[in-house]
Amino acid sequence: MAKTVLKIEGMMCEGCVSNVKKALEETEGVGSAAVDLKKGTATVMHDGVPDEKLIGAVVDIGFRASVKKGLFS
Repeated sequence: MAKTVLKIEGMMCEGCVSNVKKALEETEGVGSAAVDLKKGTATVMHDGVPDEKLIGAVVDIGFRASVKKGLFS
């Protein structure tokens, strides 16, 4: 299973976290998503889902998203 860490912008509360988690987990090929409000990230475990599809799931519900790059992703 692959892991992608997304940077999510615009989350303000636990309701936002829940919505992002649901949107990602409803994406075909996603096994699980862990969303962290404080860090502004979503860690997604999936079966090779393209980054664009993961980002699109978040953007479609009104948030900004990008793939987090770096040593500690």
